[in-house]
Amino acid sequence: MKTNNITTFPCSWSMGVTFLTAITVIIMVVSAYFVWTEGLIWLKYLLIIIFLATIIGVLGLMPLRLTIGNDKIGLHRLIGAIYIPFKDILELKAIPNSDTAFSIRLFGSGGLFGYLGKFRNKKLGNYTMYATNLNELILIRTDRKTYVFSCKNRDKLIESFQSNEK
Repeated sequence: MKTNNITTFPCSWSMGVTFLTAITVIIMVVSAYFVWTEGLIWLKYLLIIIFLATIIGVLGLMPLRLTIGNDKIGLHRLIGAIYIPFKDILELKAIPNSDTAFSIRLFGSGGLFGYLGKFRNKKLGNYTMYATNLNELILIRTDRKTYVFSCKNRDKLIESFQSNEK
């Protein structure tokens, strides 16, 4: 979708992210129910606080869409956005899921509402990932950070960047 010289690319969920999120939320709800009906009073409240903090924290990081225009790429999340000016981008390309294989999650989520947070592996080094579909990955490298994003129609995003960059 294009508005005011800004093109939007939604971050659609893969079947894997949908499944992991659904199963995790179901397990959390069932666990909370059993602890609430059978557990100690302090454990009940502690578990509810931990579950709510986890869901709210991860939901806040969840990517909604990527935008390109006005000489920058934006990743829009439920809480805040990340903007990368074109002039800072050293490399932008599509990458296969295998490039993120064997990554160590340093902080974040490994499937709940997406693959979100700080990761490290031998191929990419340290990187920040906001991906909801591992089959549509985009690598963006700047002089200070490496990002891995995903979005629907990633090839059109890459083409749009290349045409805006010229």
